[in-house]
Amino acid sequence: MKKRLAVLALGLVLLCGCMPRRQAQLVPDMPSVEDPAPTPSPTPEPAPLGEASLYGSVRLLEEPTVLVSVYLNDAATGSIWTREARAQTQQQVAMAVDWIGEQASDYGVTTRLYYDDGTENSPLCHTYSLQSRLRGGVDSEESNAFLDEMDALCATLDTADLQARYGTDHVGFLLFLPVSGTSFTMAHYAEDGPDFYHEYCCLYRYDAYAAQTEPESPATYAHEILHLFGAPDLYAGSSDPYVDGALTAYVEQTYPDDIMLSTYGADGSNVYTSIDKVISPLTAYCIGLADSCPELGQFPLLDDVEPGVFRYGGSPADSWLDSGAVTV
Repeated sequence: MKKRLAVLALGLVLLCGCMPRRQAQLVPDMPSVEDPAPTPSPTPEPAPLGEASLYGSVRLLEEPTVLVSVYLNDAATGSIWTREARAQTQQQVAMAVDWIGEQASDYGVTTRLYYDDGTENSPLCHTYSLQSRLRGGVDSEESNAFLDEMDALCATLDTADLQARYGTDHVGFLLFLPVSGTSFTMAHYAEDGPDFYHEYCCLYRYDAYAAQTEPESPATYAHEILHLFGAPDLYAGSSDPYVDGALTAYVEQTYPDDIMLSTYGADGSNVYTSIDKVISPLTAYCIGLADSCPELGQFPLLDDVEPGVFRYGGSPADSWLDSGAVTV
């Protein structure tokens, strides 16, 4: 039986009462079009050891990092990515990366995030035909078969050629699922050791909580990408062991615009023209943009934070059982 802790997307905040819950809508299948050649079947290489056993494939935001986009097609149900849909996600990824760079610069850090910008034949853009079936929906509890397949796929795409081309072995993956769901990130935890080395965001085409059929927002993309670098969820129900009710209440009062608290606009809607959020000093500390934060003395659990590193906050078994974000 496989168990793995998922760092869930902001959409789960709606389940915790911080915003009115919105009804999910059925999403029509996307039409079939000619697609680029799919990625070959996964043939993963063993994960590296050493420092990677602590951080996983993505480390700190101040270090150069490659983000590989993979568009997953579920031919069995006719749910695939059209050219137009891919172009839209590329624009949203660009907006998210630019916003992260602007926020990091406020802390004196220059980011180097390499990502698919829509250039033809980009080595950072792939399509892949799924063997396992997608579930999606508001819970977005994808199957172990799906997670195993994605682990193998990411290991296959993390190549020596990619590392040589961009001069870094820090590689994360943006996996785009062509259905409605609640986006989430599979992050490496220190206790995982060499297991679950490759870190990836699962980004659904549509927001399962939207009142009407709406794509995920650029703020959601930025939120999930920041998870790769160690940013915790700061909303009620967070699975991070040092985020308790007192800290959540504090963040709601002190940093209401922190992107790890909410990705929605003030009225609960998705925003597509900008990202009207911030990386607060607390989040900046968690991802290594700052050496400290004002909250360290007030919230003792933050003493356990290692920038860029997730831990279970106890024995791995206990954390899996206690978390509401367990994939079994």
